[in-house]
Amino acid sequence: MIPERLLIFSAAGEEFALNLQEVCEVMEPQPSYPFAGAPPHYLGLINFHGNLTALVDLGMYLGKGGRGAPGKLLVLDTKLAHLALGVDGVSSIVSGETVTGEAPGEEPLIEARLETAAGTVRLLEVEALLRGLEEGLREAPPRPQP
Repeated sequence: MIPERLLIFSAAGEEFALNLQEVCEVMEPQPSYPFAGAPPHYLGLINFHGNLTALVDLGMYLGKGGRGAPGKLLVLDTKLAHLALGVDGVSSIVSGETVTGEAPGEEPLIEARLETAAGTVRLLEVEALLRGLEEGLREAPPRPQP
């Protein structure tokens, strides 16, 4: 099912979408504080309105390479998780009614491939993303601290 509104963004040079209701804020990058034992795609913790929030480089997590410092941070709705995704940038918010085509996602974290006026975007399945990140934390070997 296509969400009512979509947030279109890029990560590692590729176009993605999230259900706008799953995002509570788009932020400029800010300093993060590393935490021990986290996989490399975890950039650290940020202070989001007084709450410690994990920051993940989405491109690196998807295996598409990290871009260094994120261009924007997408903070997920705190009812879902205390998680921010570092992405290249945000391009637009579009109505689900403007989607002209839909195909099933062929990757584990992709719910669907959507055709929009801006081109093809992959709709991320947030629940699958969260499950994968949690599993990765449980399985991650400790990494040395700088």
